[in-house]
Amino acid sequence: MMIRIRNTVTGLRRNESGLAATEFAMLLPVLVLLFFGLVEASTAMTVNRKVAISANTLADLTAQSEFLIDDDMDDLFDGVKSIVEPNDSSGMALRLISVVRDSEGDPIVHWSRASDGTTPYAAGDYYTTLDDEDVLSDVGSLVVVEMTYTYVPSITNHVMETPIVFDRTTIRWPRVSSKVQLCDDPDADGEPDNCTS
Repeated sequence: MMIRIRNTVTGLRRNESGLAATEFAMLLPVLVLLFFGLVEASTAMTVNRKVAISANTLADLTAQSEFLIDDDMDDLFDGVKSIVEPNDSSGMALRLISVVRDSEGDPIVHWSRASDGTTPYAAGDYYTTLDDEDVLSDVGSLVVVEMTYTYVPSITNHVMETPIVFDRTTIRWPRVSSKVQLCDDPDADGEPDNCTS
């Protein structure tokens, strides 16, 4: 009887027929989590790159202009927002600011517009978010784009409930004139009216 029990226990110990299935069942959750984590990480990196391209594009388009028409700002913002597609652009906030030096040499807001149609900074307010104020000349302006994009992961949003927020600030010097002016709609002669000074 003891010999039969010992042979049965030894046979069970040597039986490896379900070992691979057991190991696979233990590793499967880890592998699935790793796979979807890599997919989300690569998607987030792509979105971050698109945010950088969007901010740079808005700054470049503005810097290449002598003046901007106030009513055409929506078209400019919509064009930049299309860069992040097919991702949802509703989580994007854009602020376009022209910064100049005042008589004391401090950076102040020349004009500003946001993608939601508001004026984020009043003209004449001190602009304190420049990393290095030496990039601003005494006679010209500096084009600043502040962009915030809230990315909600599409696959792992049930696991990771906190969205990822990308912030980007881009600066450019005007290329056509010393300052990019913001103007009202052109009148009948095609010249813009009520431009900033």
